[in-house]
Amino acid sequence: MYDLGPFSLCLPQLIHTPMRLKHNVFTRMLYRLAGRDPVAEYYKWLVQFGRVADGHILDFQQDESGLTIFYRYEVANVDYETSQRLSGEQLSRKDAYTPGARVFVRFDPKQPGLSIVP
Repeated sequence: MYDLGPFSLCLPQLIHTPMRLKHNVFTRMLYRLAGRDPVAEYYKWLVQFGRVADGHILDFQQDESGLTIFYRYEVANVDYETSQRLSGEQLSRKDAYTPGARVFVRFDPKQPGLSIVP
């Protein structure tokens, strides 16, 4: 955040979105008024068109908000580790997400750190 003295807007970032989805305030207001969620649309695109890599589950964490998996995958000799909260459909087959299990990972070729386990 830049310090512009008395003109500084010290507002916290309320929504964390991937880099490709950082829009200005006007665009975010239009999305909200139209009832669209750009983050959900991005991850839907990622499931359909993202590149596929092999990954494996490192660990999982169960809490009151659901089951979160931690996984690792490799793209162009670079290892990535990230986490994902499982959806309701994925929870129905949660045995497939035990530590050590192999999974397919869909990632954005322009930003390989952004991924999803479909």
